[in-house]
Amino acid sequence: MTTVGRRQRLACFLAMGLVLGLQSLAGAEGRTIVRFGNDVVVEEGMRVRDAVVIGGHITVNGIVEHDVVAVGGSVMLGPEAVIGRNAVSVGGTIDRAEGAEVQGDIVEVNIPGLASALTAAFWSNWEGLRWALTIISFIAFLGFLALALLTVALLPRPVGLISSAVENHTLKVGLWGILAMALIVPLAILLAVSVVGIVLIPLYVFLVVCAFLTGYIAVARLIGNKITIALKTPDRPMLWETFLGLIVLWAIGWVPIVGWLVKGLSALLGLGGVVVTLLGTRRV
Repeated sequence: MTTVGRRQRLACFLAMGLVLGLQSLAGAEGRTIVRFGNDVVVEEGMRVRDAVVIGGHITVNGIVEHDVVAVGGSVMLGPEAVIGRNAVSVGGTIDRAEGAEVQGDIVEVNIPGLASALTAAFWSNWEGLRWALTIISFIAFLGFLALALLTVALLPRPVGLISSAVENHTLKVGLWGILAMALIVPLAILLAVSVVGIVLIPLYVFLVVCAFLTGYIAVARLIGNKITIALKTPDRPMLWETFLGLIVLWAIGWVPIVGWLVKGLSALLGLGGVVVTLLGTRRV
């Protein structure tokens, strides 16, 4: 293999490794810079561990202890730049000013059109992609809302029983929900190790999904009921309470972190409510 070939492979492996590894390290290691679709500038006097950009350019006037990697962009090294290991550009060029120090390899892999393609992907299409995902999410919610209202219309008594279980036995329901959640994967594994069980796996998955959905709908109905009581408009139809509760949960879901915690807790309590209701029904 020629030196150029080895350097190209080095560039590709290094870029892939840094993209996969440093993305997770970026949050924990403050000196590592990872950007997608943005340019990176290491100013004079700055000292960072690594600098990686996908779909952008890197300008270094300070110190980078390890590697500088630009995928779909170029690397510009100022006269005061110091690179501890390698300077790599995949799809761009490396412009090295006099005085810039690179202690490892300088690798350029020229892939025509890569820079413009990545820039378009991260800049031009991002806004449209964000709106597309928002629209898809809203359509999915409308579909789930219709399914939930249909479930309440067809099965009002089970939904009501699950809501009552969550309201009156919250701690018990929560513990059963945690236990049921913990047993989902082990039960699936037990089914997978037997010939008969493998046939039953699709039914098992269907029942688990139904339990989660029904429980979540019941919790939404309970939330809607509490809201109507707080607004001093009690005795509303169950369909209306469910609709109101689902709208509230959907709105809360847009709040970062807190929204997912609330929705996750609702799903957990709903699953526990289904289990408690089934156990109570069997005892009757």
